[in-house]
Amino acid sequence: MNLYLNLLILPAMQDQQHIKQALYQACEEHINERIASIQKKLTAIQESRNNETKSSSGDKFETGRAMMHIEEQNNKVQLSEAFEVKKKLAGIGIKKTVSHIKSGSLVITNRGNYFISIGIGKVKIADTIYFCLSPNSPIGMKMIGKEIGDEIAFNQNKITVKSIY
Repeated sequence: MNLYLNLLILPAMQDQQHIKQALYQACEEHINERIASIQKKLTAIQESRNNETKSSSGDKFETGRAMMHIEEQNNKVQLSEAFEVKKKLAGIGIKKTVSHIKSGSLVITNRGNYFISIGIGKVKIADTIYFCLSPNSPIGMKMIGKEIGDEIAFNQNKITVKSIY
């Protein structure tokens, strides 16, 4: 009977592994697009600064340069944060199935499906919605360490963990 159960469970687990891989790729694409977008903005700022010439109204020129500098600094901070998120994503393991929720877990609950990774929001795979969220998000922090059957109270809802992959 044990072999029969394993044969029934194995295809489901393989499907979940494929879903985890697809969710991981969605997260990876999202962060790569974010990084590319920020880098593009930084390049545009640099080109704008290089092409700007001092006009007769010096105060206007200095104000414009100061604004560009602030925008450049803000983008550099965002770029640094995006690289940090990418590093965290690269560090999560999605190959293992564990008994408790941790980074890299695919969590099926009575209130939705969650991939504990980075916060990118909803991702639709095969007509099913999954929420990719950071373990540091409010709901992520409540989920970490929980096991199948555990309940989580969040936003006046009771969430029951059905499966962890």
